[in-house]
Amino acid sequence: ALGCHLYACPQCERIEVVPHSCKSRFCPTCGKHATDRWAAGVLNDLLDVPYHHLVLAVPAHLRGVLSFNRPATLNLLFRAATAALSQWGREQHGLRLGIMAVLHTFGSDLKWHPHLHLLVTEGGLSLDASRWVRPYGDGWLMSHSGLKKMWRYHVLRALRRAHRAGELRFSKTAAFLAEYPRFNALLRRLYEMIWYVHIGASLRDPNFTLRYIGRYTKRAVLAEYRITDYDPERGTVRFAFQDYAQGGRTSYKTLPVLAFLGRLIRHIPDKHFKMVRYAGLFATRWRQHYLAHARSLLGQNKPATQEPTHDSPVCLLPWRERRLAEGTDPLLCPICRVPLQFMRLVFGPHEPIAELFRAAGKRLQPSHPAWDTG
Repeated sequence: ALGCHLYACPQCERIEVVPHSCKSRFCPTCGKHATDRWAAGVLNDLLDVPYHHLVLAVPAHLRGVLSFNRPATLNLLFRAATAALSQWGREQHGLRLGIMAVLHTFGSDLKWHPHLHLLVTEGGLSLDASRWVRPYGDGWLMSHSGLKKMWRYHVLRALRRAHRAGELRFSKTAAFLAEYPRFNALLRRLYEMIWYVHIGASLRDPNFTLRYIGRYTKRAVLAEYRITDYDPERGTVRFAFQDYAQGGRTSYKTLPVLAFLGRLIRHIPDKHFKMVRYAGLFATRWRQHYLAHARSLLGQNKPATQEPTHDSPVCLLPWRERRLAEGTDPLLCPICRVPLQFMRLVFGPHEPIAELFRAAGKRLQPSHPAWDTG
């Protein structure tokens, strides 16, 4: 549908169709490649210091409010998380942390479950930028209990402010929460609960964690291989997921097609909504200034920006080089083993492709109704 490049073998006249990429977050190929390129770029820009992987979640009682008021309340979660961590670093130890936050809005079974994954430096730059501070030494960031209290405080305070400013709407079933005393009563109850917070072990190499938390920023929330069955007669879809309530074992869920699609598309970000945010040392506006000071104190050199080479990560190479790295040359005739010749660049309708196949006396295998040459 987006056009293609056409190549032909000069000996056997075999025609190869190379479709243009769609760059859609729902495309398994394009989404995976975009995520890998993003992760490689971020890794190249990070400081070479230990990191911690944090997960911050909100109680289930708030999920309906967050869903009905997106993206305003999701922005609120980002601000609360960075405010909590920045406050701890500034007031407790006089330092500025490097913070990268990624929003996940889903659970493993595609339910609405907004939570934040953060990659945080173990230590930070002193407020006067004179030294690199690691208050607890190796392997320790901060206490779970302290982070839980600060995260809970900042989220609830932001929700109260948003309600008083008239920024929150409520569904018919929760219309009573439009009255501030009742909404505040709910928040008081939530203040008495223990909120989920996870602080991972010290990471010297954040590569795996970064790719894990960033893998759904550019592609769909469900990998294609997890769809195990589709029944067109019943109109149902069956997919696999990790059931953490059962110790993380693989379970299966069957849903009507429209319900399944509904669970997928509700996790598509709103237009122009940023799923990845940076704060502290990594704040976009001041990143170069802070990182230059930090690298100077740590004795690290600024990563060189180079053109992709064969030694680069596969995701950074052009299309043909990526295929070559996988062991195949897409522009080599699989029968004659000679280089293919470029024929034509096609956009839009597929009729020009069908004409070429007719001229070559070949039948194009129909993968789309417009491709069927009869």
